[in-house]
Amino acid sequence: MSQGEAAAPSRPGCLRRALDIVVTALVVLAVGAGVFYFRWYRPLAMENQSLTAEVETLRPLQGENEDLRAQVEQAELRLLVLQSLVDVNGGRAFLALGRADEARDSLTSAGAWLEELAAQMGPAGATEIGQLRDRLGLALGELGTDAFAAQSDLDVLANDLSQLAEKLDQ
Repeated sequence: MSQGEAAAPSRPGCLRRALDIVVTALVVLAVGAGVFYFRWYRPLAMENQSLTAEVETLRPLQGENEDLRAQVEQAELRLLVLQSLVDVNGGRAFLALGRADEARDSLTSAGAWLEELAAQMGPAGATEIGQLRDRLGLALGELGTDAFAAQSDLDVLANDLSQLAEKLDQ
């Protein structure tokens, strides 16, 4: 019995020591989890919540931004039409004054604006812009031979450009 008695007291001390190690490990683990939560997770969660709220406030602005971009594109197209109209009216004025060379220069400039307009409108306005360019070509061809016919074609062209500008303004 002397050996059994000697072994028995050492066992409860060993269990107590193991229990102390486990409790200490759990305390260290709990402190580590608390530090992780309050030092890293909580600030990141709060930042995430703040960024999510900011994104929600910006979503309506995204739709407004797209609307504004469409308006800018329309305004750019309208500007090209109006620049063409200015040059056509300049050509009409020069033609009325009998200065065919200056009228040709002005109408050539109008043709360049129409080419740029056709490039920006793409296939959607190809037919309409093609008709305007054809009318301008007629006027340029008649400039030296029949000023009256050229003036008439320029009047029609100016009217068509005005209508296109009004259509783009809507």
